[in-house]
Amino acid sequence: MPEPSPPEDRAPGRADRHGVTLVLGGGGFKGMAHVGVMLALEEEGIPVRSIIGTSAGALMGSAYAHLMSAEALRELVTGFVTSDEFQRKGFVGFKGRSRGTNGVGGLMSRVLSGIKRQVALERMFRRSSAFGGAALRYVVRGLVPNVHIEELGLPMAIAALDIERGEVALLTEGPLPSAVCASSSVPGFFPPVEREGRTLVDAGIVDNLPTRLARSLGAMRLVAVDLSSGLADLAPGEVGMSLLLRAQEISTRIANRARGDFADVVLKPDLRGRSWLDPSEPAEVIAAGYAAAREGMADIHALLDMAPA
Repeated sequence: MPEPSPPEDRAPGRADRHGVTLVLGGGGFKGMAHVGVMLALEEEGIPVRSIIGTSAGALMGSAYAHLMSAEALRELVTGFVTSDEFQRKGFVGFKGRSRGTNGVGGLMSRVLSGIKRQVALERMFRRSSAFGGAALRYVVRGLVPNVHIEELGLPMAIAALDIERGEVALLTEGPLPSAVCASSSVPGFFPPVEREGRTLVDAGIVDNLPTRLARSLGAMRLVAVDLSSGLADLAPGEVGMSLLLRAQEISTRIANRARGDFADVVLKPDLRGRSWLDPSEPAEVIAAGYAAAREGMADIHALLDMAPA
């Protein structure tokens, strides 16, 4: 089935004639850095005309496209991850960093906290996911509205991987929450999402920074936000699963560099040593995104200066 073609004035690549298209990469809770980027853009009066995101980029981009205010988004995200309810949920991995515990080894200890290691591995390798979908749905419900994608204030495209057909799907219509869940369902950790006859998962393992997809939609003046910069030091004695996850992280970084060639400006927040399952210190993560945007602001202004009147 071919991808639906949204009306031209709602196509994510078509509505940015006098602004920029944001391409927001994935990275779990590191996606809070996207909020800082949007704060800096609004501060400088840079118009965002459309958004294309995957995983965390789909989550934060959708929330922004609904609220149409970076400050409101900051309040929403910060309030959510610091709320008593969020803390009480006690989901595996939804916990702050233990100081002195960094890197992928620290990630695995956090991922597996609260359940026995052998049980988690059994779930990951014998079932559809290590964790159920309830935790992910809770986060999505807390941050994005229950509307259709085409009802958002900005044109929005959400990337997800069709695990049966072996291709990336761009979702531009239909229920927003299920699209964001599909785009955020990291294989092995969260179960796939069935949507419109497709079995969808997080596209980040094959296309974590969908700049090329943005170009295929005709988008111009692409500002991409890459959350993969910075690797933690490799701790001695890492186990096989930790090494596998680290290798995947490196693979994502390399792929993102190549995808960056399709963007006009690439922003790289400094998030070294922070895992994708770490929601702690949101102000710190938001500040990293803000700093990256400020560093690239001259290049972003140059894009608009070149834009036709």
